[in-house]
Amino acid sequence: MPRASSAAFIVISVRVLGVAAIMWGGLVLPSIWQQGPLGKLAAEILEGQVFRRQALLAQDRRLEAVERSSLCNPVEMHNAVIVRLAMFEGAIRDGNQAGAESSYSALHDAATNALACVPSDAFAWLALFWLDVGRRGLSAANAEYLRLSYALAPNEGWIALWRNRLAFSMFEQLPADLSDDALEEFVRLVDTGRLYSETATIFAKAGLSAKNRIVERLAKANATSRALFARTLYDMGLDVEIPNTTIPGLRSWEK
Repeated sequence: MPRASSAAFIVISVRVLGVAAIMWGGLVLPSIWQQGPLGKLAAEILEGQVFRRQALLAQDRRLEAVERSSLCNPVEMHNAVIVRLAMFEGAIRDGNQAGAESSYSALHDAATNALACVPSDAFAWLALFWLDVGRRGLSAANAEYLRLSYALAPNEGWIALWRNRLAFSMFEQLPADLSDDALEEFVRLVDTGRLYSETATIFAKAGLSAKNRIVERLAKANATSRALFARTLYDMGLDVEIPNTTIPGLRSWEK
């Protein structure tokens, strides 16, 4: 990856880190991903554990064995993408330019291999979208990667949170169908009943046009979830009129 492109990618990556953006706290990860030699590590990464890059690099031989195997093992290849993503982000956090460049290529190859094995891996499509947007900006080609991720995993929560952050970080540039997908996904995340802090943070960072469209779309959300989301925004210091919602009382810091 050229030096200028790599530097630009690092700026974007720090804004919307991949693994860090998809942690779901107490939500249960699909148990199938815990199978195989990389399963435990991948599950721990998704649960929020941060590993030193050197500890992840120690898995290189195991990762290469999975990636170079002539056998299609979708679980192991999927887990390899998760571990490669964590390695890439570790290099970015450390400011390791050479490590970021090599990890970028390794992650791209891992995602491509996973999709060659199972083209329906929505997480691998999302990883490719993130990588390509960071390097080249949004294009018709990489927008298709995001479109496939939505189509293949419309309700897969642990992927949706990262996808939604990415979508709203470039909302104004998205084609109409993808911006609509992002809005619908946002409402579904609010309706989970447990991601108020995460969705409120996405809302706070969105542009004014995106905020207005989110507010309009929240009329479709569950009434209880909508009210709790509105309260979360209010406690963050954001005065936003959410449809059919009244926020009484003092903010948490005013009590």
